[in-house]
Amino acid sequence: MKVSLVALSLAVAFSARADDTNTTVKSLTIQECIERALANNLDIKLERINPSIESWGVVRQQAAYDPILSGQVNYEDSTQPLNPQNATALGITSLKSKQLVSDAGLSGKLPPGTQYGLTYSDARFSGTIASNFVYTGTAALSLSQPILRNFGFGANSALIRVARKSRDIAVQNFTLQVMTTIRDVSTAYYELVFAIEDHKAKLEDLTLAQQLLDETRRRVQVGVSSPLDVTQAEAGVAAREQALILAERLIKDNENKLKRLISQNVGEFQGQSFVPADYPVVEMVETDTTQSIRTALQVRPDYVAAKQFVEQQNILVKYNRNQLWPEVDLQGSYGYNARGDNGFSSYNDNLARGDNPVWTVGVTASFPLGNRQARANYRVARLNAETALLNLKKLEQQIIVDVDNAVGHVQTNLKSVEAARASNRLARESLDAEKKKLIAGASTTFLVLQAQSQLATAQSAEIRARADYSESLVTLWHTDGTTLQKHNIVLDENF
Repeated sequence: MKVSLVALSLAVAFSARADDTNTTVKSLTIQECIERALANNLDIKLERINPSIESWGVVRQQAAYDPILSGQVNYEDSTQPLNPQNATALGITSLKSKQLVSDAGLSGKLPPGTQYGLTYSDARFSGTIASNFVYTGTAALSLSQPILRNFGFGANSALIRVARKSRDIAVQNFTLQVMTTIRDVSTAYYELVFAIEDHKAKLEDLTLAQQLLDETRRRVQVGVSSPLDVTQAEAGVAAREQALILAERLIKDNENKLKRLISQNVGEFQGQSFVPADYPVVEMVETDTTQSIRTALQVRPDYVAAKQFVEQQNILVKYNRNQLWPEVDLQGSYGYNARGDNGFSSYNDNLARGDNPVWTVGVTASFPLGNRQARANYRVARLNAETALLNLKKLEQQIIVDVDNAVGHVQTNLKSVEAARASNRLARESLDAEKKKLIAGASTTFLVLQAQSQLATAQSAEIRARADYSESLVTLWHTDGTTLQKHNIVLDENF
């Protein structure tokens, strides 16, 4: 599908930039341009960040199951005065006490919604009445299980699944940006090919017009033609010089567009001009509208992302429906109390024996009167899900139309190329015939100029048709979602 025309393109490029002696010419294949774009395009770099952001969003939601370790230590030294009666009876004027309290705990949440807590606390105190240290404490396990709102794996993993869908959508958006950039690079590349080839055709047209002007001047000198013929020939040369100037500008514009797409710093190409090394060869490509539509609805990133968004909204609908229920939690705890009057070791022995168990069981319930916030969230979630589904259907219809149009453009542009080739051939034959008639005195300079103009138009039309055909293939691949496959590009998590 590719033919190297580097030598020819270089010649054209040098002629188009003859006035800029500081310009160097750089030859690039379309694959090199795509690789540069994938590595340097700023739009791709920006979109590449979003999947990482959404991945951390998943981690943020998973943090709901992270256990929490807590603890504290408090020391208290207290002196309390006694009333005169107690002071006289006890023989002291005040009570002194010292107390060191410490506790630690581990709490968290399990996927079914179960809240758990492991707690341990002990207190060591001494004072006027208890001269030796006395230890007291408790070790317990507590559980709280929702039985309506926030019950089960579905409700408690909903936000994690929503975050995962957001990450998957971001990956699809990144893939779409890569495909869009490849399409834009390919289109810009073929537009640059068109501009250079069109410049070449206009340069040839100018050369023919200049030759005609020289020939007409000689014919005026020998009295075969009139001065009016010279004027017409000069006007033809001037018009073609203007067209050539515009063609040179078009080359520069398309070149700058390609530079912007394949670089994150356009300044690095300062003083360089691009010359395409690959020339699009027009060959018939088999097209199947039905198959292309089927493929697009399977692999197109925007359609896949739209389906994932619908799934995400359905998760939120189920989650918000669960939030309509009253909050009813079954709670229970079991532990041991302990005391040690002869030091910490006796306290530990008492706690280990489990002679003093303590347990609780109960139910707590709460229900906001009116519950308007939960009802509003549920209704909004349902409307969002309905909107997402309608947008999916809308996108599906648009894909069907776009693919059908893209296939049609490929077929039409292929026929257009054949017609343009025939028109170009006939225009050249017409010009040759008109030039022979001029030599024989049966034609005029005006008619030859007209024939030259028709040839230039036909040449530009053929060049345009070839570029349009190549670009229509690029558009078809983008529309049916096969751009990456056509260029053998595989995206992974580290791309």
